Amino acid sequence: MISLFRHAAYRAKYVYGSKLPLSSPVDVSMELSSACNMRCSYCYHGDKANLPFTMGMMTKETIDKIVWSAADARVPALKFNYRGESTLNPLFLYATTLAKSLAHESTFIERLTNSNFKFDNKREDIFTALANQTKVKISYDSFDKAIFEAQRTGGDHAVTTANIDKFYNWPGRTTRMVIQAVRTTANRDEDIAGLARKRWPSATISIRDMVAGRVEKDVSALENKTRDASERQTCIQAHVRLMFDWTGNAGVCCPDIKNELRAGDIYKNSVREIFNSRAAREIRRDLKTGAAFDRDPCKNCSSFESYKGFKPSWKS
Repeated sequence: MISLFRHAAYRAKYVYGSKLPLSSPVDVSMELSSACNMRCSYCYHGDKANLPFTMGMMTKETIDKIVWSAADARVPALKFNYRGESTLNPLFLYATTLAKSLAHESTFIERLTNSNFKFDNKREDIFTALANQTKVKISYDSFDKAIFEAQRTGGDHAVTTANIDKFYNWPGRTTRMVIQAVRTTANRDEDIAGLARKRWPSATISIRDMVAGRVEKDVSALENKTRDASERQTCIQAHVRLMFDWTGNAGVCCPDIKNELRAGDIYKNSVREIFNSRAAREIRRDLKTGAAFDRDPCKNCSSFESYKGFKPSWKS
């Protein structure tokens, strides 16, 4: 178990990273897969014919390079998520096992996340891999089958619910579960938090409003909150994290799905070197001055962290 002190130190570095002289990222995310087995209505995978990126799976060589380099840089948080569903990669168990083996003492990998629970209930390898993680986020927008499957297009409400139940009761589980939901006009009157607490009492609940900007299509029918461009502020993510796509290219934030803010390549430089690269430093500078807000992908970013009034949750 990671100590409360280490967790607090990690969170403090993440929240106040834009004001700290960091020499390495606080958070590294790995895209084990850019493919997804769902077509959520408010996601770019909802229009697979026009995906703005190439689908693929991260190889063992790329996994090894990123995980070992992150551990060498003493990165406190490694997460397996980005533009796709990580459990689709046959190396999911390998990747989480390697990360867990390096998560100790001064070099440790503290938080590992995943979201989609649409997989065969008999896949013991996936459940074992999930149990390797210190935290798992599970997307579960509604307890109503019709609403869930309308928002999470291609999803199976019964399968997802059964898999959550199984993992919640997984023998010896120390992994913290987070039930996360996107609040839209379809489910805004549902007591998702209350129902989740009844079914999975020890799970953390995280609910965020649906806003425009994540995908390049009209989602106004689902929007439950709007953004005021005058409230923009420097993004927390770009100051503290690196996002590696399945090929090993690094960006600085998850909303940058087209990899327009490239900072480096794990096949050419280490995690620490990429974080301190000229490209990464220029991105952070432009965010602080506001110059980045006049161009894509920052111009229409939907991230809560890039707007004033954002209060990070220490629980989710």
